[in-house]
Amino acid sequence: MECFSKTVATDVDLLVDFSAEVNSIIKNGGKIVSAIPGTTTNSNNALVYGKVAIQALPDWSEVYVRCNSNYYSGLGGTTTLNLLVIYV
Repeated sequence: MECFSKTVATDVDLLVDFSAEVNSIIKNGGKIVSAIPGTTTNSNNALVYGKVAIQALPDWSEVYVRCNSNYYSGLGGTTTLNLLVIYV
C-alpha cells in the first residue's frame, strides 16, 4: 500500500490528478488492486466532510480524485486530498 497526498487551491470543483504517482507504481512492476480516496483537509477549516470519489481508466493510466463541490464552496485556502493505492 502507498498513500499519496496533494494540496491544491480550494475551488468550487476539485479534481486532482494522481496519474503520475499511480503510474510510477506500475512502471516499477506493481499491479494495482484498488485505489481508495481518503479524508480531505482544508487549511481554513481542518477536516472537511464531503463526498469524495475516485475516477480512473481501466488500465490506471489516468487516476483522479474528485470532491463534491457543494462541500467546498466558500472555504477558500488550500485543500489536501489523499489517495490510498493498494498493489501487489
